[in-house]
Amino acid sequence: MKARKLNKKTIPAQDKNRAYRFWRDVFDLPQVGAQSERRLAVDHEELTFVDGPAEAGFELLVRDHESTLQQHFKNNFVSVLQREERFGHKVALTVQDSEGNQVVVEGNLD
Repeated sequence: MKARKLNKKTIPAQDKNRAYRFWRDVFDLPQVGAQSERRLAVDHEELTFVDGPAEAGFELLVRDHESTLQQHFKNNFVSVLQREERFGHKVALTVQDSEGNQVVVEGNLD
């Protein structure tokens, strides 16, 4: 998955290590800093995992096409909760991260 932008950089989590692994592995976010540090970034901005209840309203813009996204989520055992076509040949797929946060992933229609 080729992430471009994320509207919120603070992500609530019950288990910060689990959240870190999910966002790194499922959303393919790059690790920044030293190898021993657990820091991820999107569009040159670092994410922060904080204690707190799950939220909605996360929007992740990606370069991928829908078929690639659907297969990637399937491979990572992540269910798509909702699919919505958007203006400009875009598609929005709503998923839930490991902490219960709702993330809308917007990519390109095939």
